[in-house]
Amino acid sequence: MKCTNKKLSTKQKELRIKKIRKTVFLMLFFLIALLVGILALLLFSRMGKLQEPMAYNRSQSMSGTSAKEGAFLEEGIARNLCVGESNTKMEGIESREGEVAGLFDLQDKEILFSQNLHEKVSPGNINQLMVALTAYEELNMEESVTIEQEDVVGRRQGRSSGLATGNVVTVQQLIHGVLVYSAEDACYALARIAAGGKDAFIEHMNQKAQELGMTNTVFSNVTGAEDENQYTTVYDMYLLFHQLLEYPDLIHAMGLNSYIMNSTKSNGDLKQQVLDTDNPYLTGSLSVPKGVTVLGGKYMSTKTQYATALLVQNNYGDAFVLIVFRTDSEETMNTRIREMLGKINS
Repeated sequence: MKCTNKKLSTKQKELRIKKIRKTVFLMLFFLIALLVGILALLLFSRMGKLQEPMAYNRSQSMSGTSAKEGAFLEEGIARNLCVGESNTKMEGIESREGEVAGLFDLQDKEILFSQNLHEKVSPGNINQLMVALTAYEELNMEESVTIEQEDVVGRRQGRSSGLATGNVVTVQQLIHGVLVYSAEDACYALARIAAGGKDAFIEHMNQKAQELGMTNTVFSNVTGAEDENQYTTVYDMYLLFHQLLEYPDLIHAMGLNSYIMNSTKSNGDLKQQVLDTDNPYLTGSLSVPKGVTVLGGKYMSTKTQYATALLVQNNYGDAFVLIVFRTDSEETMNTRIREMLGKINS
């Protein structure tokens, strides 16, 4: 009897130990699950914006920065507008008299920095973004366009993608020529096919500007050539970017560092022209801070005009628009952009 009781007592001890182990295991499991849940909440609160649909799907590596681009469009960014004061200072960004600039946080709908936000300036070739937008909304991308003499731009007359009379090219190819290379012949061809000519197309551009609320903008040409009758503001250019975000194809094209334009000659032969971007932030000629990816935009530097407008993304997936006009030099313009870029990961 004593032996039997001893055995039963041992079994009871083993069962008790198993119960204790099971209880400890369950407690550890729930504790780990709780910690994981808290960590997920903290992570989501900081990076939740990555869940918004992005303008296009691609990834690129630039200046040592690799960014996955698949996170923001439609109901995300394009829902509301950034609002703020005409002049908002930000530590680390210089404000020189006469300059016109703005830094827009598209996720939080804030204007982080602004200077003379609503002052009228010449848009330079940034107005070609409106050319591309208007043509994209009015034309079929697969439509074939036969280049006419009025579209042709000589190498010494302006920026040409090499199109000649009789070449046949698609609307899509022309829009890429505008967004990647700032090709003036592509601008002329799009204007003609969409509205019958440059003047009529400019009316379409101005009508679109009014629809977007760009009340301080008037376009008078399709290339960005300086004209006292053509003007815009930093805020109006932001509104244009805001609309571009509705179209993934345009954002994708705007961010390419090169493009091969295929056309057919009048004799049927295939013609290919490699178009390298004129945006030094996409080629890597101008560096950007680590963790920042330039998604596209326009850059202009001539003897009389300096203008930069960029769509960028930081390493959290947050998107920003940076715009600078009317600096005293190209160097100053690049400095101002660099100062803004340095703020978007902070």
